[in-house]
Order: sequence, then structure tokens, then C-alpha cells
Amino acid sequence: MVECTRLESEHTARYREFESPPLRIADRPRFLGLDLAWSERNPSGAALLDEAGYLVDVRADLRDDAAILGWVRAGLGSCGVIGIDMPTIVRNPAGMRPCERELGAVFRRAHAAPHPANLRRFPDGGRARRLIDGLRPAGVVEALDVCARDGRNVALEIFPHPAHIRLFGLSAIFRYKKKQRPWPGVLAEWSRYRAALATLAAADPPLLLDDTIPHAVSARGYKRWDDTLDAITCAYVAAFIWRWGIGPPHVRIFGDLDDGYIVVPDRVWEAREPGTQAT
Repeated sequence: MVECTRLESEHTARYREFESPPLRIADRPRFLGLDLAWSERNPSGAALLDEAGYLVDVRADLRDDAAILGWVRAGLGSCGVIGIDMPTIVRNPAGMRPCERELGAVFRRAHAAPHPANLRRFPDGGRARRLIDGLRPAGVVEALDVCARDGRNVALEIFPHPAHIRLFGLSAIFRYKKKQRPWPGVLAEWSRYRAALATLAAADPPLLLDDTIPHAVSARGYKRWDDTLDAITCAYVAAFIWRWGIGPPHVRIFGDLDDGYIVVPDRVWEAREPGTQAT
């Protein structure tokens, strides 16, 4: 497989709700994260990272499949990973997928077990399945044999909650979902989530947040900031998978391509020595 060329990154991230997606830069690796809404009626979060860890684009206004496909196609590099927070393979008529049962057995105590996906909920296989199929003409594949610095563009199912547990060594998830929780507690957990992501500036691979992602947000319009951090998590996990490849000791697969899978980072991030570069 062809290793992607390492080039100087651009760091022009801005939180954009209504601008056009970035132009495709074909000679660089790119890592995309999608926090997909289950329905086109609701907006989805999207984040795009370059190899140096800078946010090239982050947004939470993409609604229909055509808009999401257009954004992804424009953001693809010559190689990389697309991390999708939504089931990509659903074949069970009812109940849970085997991968959800397996992941739940490991992460349930941390409240990081997934909701069940089945054909009752996703009669056509689900939105993520449609999007991946729509990206195949652009050269995107869905595969679990990803090696370090893989030369392909690979789409994978990601689940932020267990990723947080493993990356940050947590005993329980960040409780940033608004639901019926009092706002001060939700905000505190969102800020804690944002602060945890900021610590990845010293990780390998790095994630470099800037002031386009505020340290505190308001209750009004909160959903977009919830989606934004989840999309950034998906993009970072995508970069982590590309950096290290899928397999022990870095990344664990729950399930398979036959009945569905979820890919999870499997170790706490490691800081690099000051002044050194990722290898």
C-alpha cells in the first residue's frame, strides 16, 4: 500500500454553518468524522482533520444525504479514514447486533454500551450504509484490515463513548447529553469533554483545538456543540486508526464485516517527548 506523503498542514479551521465545504487536496491524508443524525430532518456534525492534527473544517448544519456526501467527497485526501458514529452494517431482524452485545459486556459498567441496531430500526440497512455505498465511486472502502498509514480511504463505524473510556482512562462516560439533566451539570460535563480533547495536543497522533471551539457554551443551540465534539472525536479516532492500524495493542474490533462491527481505540494516549515528531 502506498504511504501518504507528509506535507505541511493548513490550520484554517472555523466553525462554519453555511459555507461551502473545503476543496479537496488530493495529495494529503485526511481524517473525517461524522456524528450522523438518524434522520435527515436533523443536522449532523462533521469534522475534518489534517495529519498534523489541525481542524480544517468543523460544522453541524449538514442535513440531507446529498449535503453530507458532498462534504465528504470535497474533504477526502489521497488516503485516510472516515469515522462514522452510526451503525454501518445491520443485518439482524431484531434485538442487538453481536458486536453491540460484545462491546456492552466490556463497557456497560462505564455506561458506554450502545443502543441496539436492527432492521426494525433501519429497514434499509441505515443511513450510514447509504452514505458508504454512495462514496464507493470516490474510492472509499469499508475494511477492517487497516494498516498504519494505510494508502486507502476507509470508512469505519466509530462509537465515541467507549473511545473516551479507553483514550482518557475514564471509569465512566462524559455525561454531556442534555436529555432531562440540569443545565449547569450538562455544561460542566461538556467543558470537561472539551478539556479532555485538548489534552490530545500532546498525543500521537495529536489533536489541536483552537478558539473556534469555545470552552463554554450556552443552553440555546446546545445540540450543535454536542454534535461538534462528537464529530471531532470521530475524526480523531479516524486519525488514531490510520496512525497505528487496526489490531493489538492499539485498536480493538468488536464484531466483523458480516454482522456488524465497532472499532475502538484500545489504550490510553501516550504523550510524545517535547520537541519530537510523530514517526
